[in-house]
Amino acid sequence: MVQYLQHSLLRWFDENQRVFPWREDRATKYQQIVSEILLQRTKAETVAKYFDTFFSRFPDWDALCNASLEELEEAMKPLGLYRHRARRLYKLGEDLRRRGGQLPGDSNELRDSGFIGLYVTNAFELFILKNRKPLLDVNMSRLLKRYFEPGDFIDVRFDKEVQELANDIIEVRRCKELNWAILDYAAMVCRKRNPLCGECVLNKFCKYYAQNREKSDQPGSGKHEVG
Repeated sequence: MVQYLQHSLLRWFDENQRVFPWREDRATKYQQIVSEILLQRTKAETVAKYFDTFFSRFPDWDALCNASLEELEEAMKPLGLYRHRARRLYKLGEDLRRRGGQLPGDSNELRDSGFIGLYVTNAFELFILKNRKPLLDVNMSRLLKRYFEPGDFIDVRFDKEVQELANDIIEVRRCKELNWAILDYAAMVCRKRNPLCGECVLNKFCKYYAQNREKSDQPGSGKHEVG
């Protein structure tokens, strides 16, 4: 089941991947990490439209470190949740100033840094430290839980089971691409509402799909729409 998911999603990704500026080869490490902060609780398409505007104003770590909280709040307004995002970026700039502008060089330094939150610290390890880490958010959690063991969703920060599962899944050579594949697939096929289960490349082994097929086959159930 695990290898089938890995291989199927990577094949799908090679043909259907979404194109975003922070995924391009020309994207700097700074752009990759700050984009992940901007992406939290925001559609990727929205961040993509704002990408050039933000990074032309704050093009590198030095610019971020020298920005005031008020400047960051003003810059964040088009994305919403602007006070929360601005505070996170400002605290990150404070931490970098304290560290003399040096990024964390390993996982231990990362834990003591201003890169807070499971998703962002994993992104830093993946993109900067080149460690295999999952970009685990509600979308990845939804896909993995549906495929392996459908049930109630809980906050990924406290769901040790899905954390372990995510770490196991991304143990492949193309770790970065598999992370993106899962996120893209969750957005385009394994959607929160009305997932496209009938055309899903994973439905051969997906337990969520199997459960809904069983329900639809029960006498008197009538036609049942999966999802």
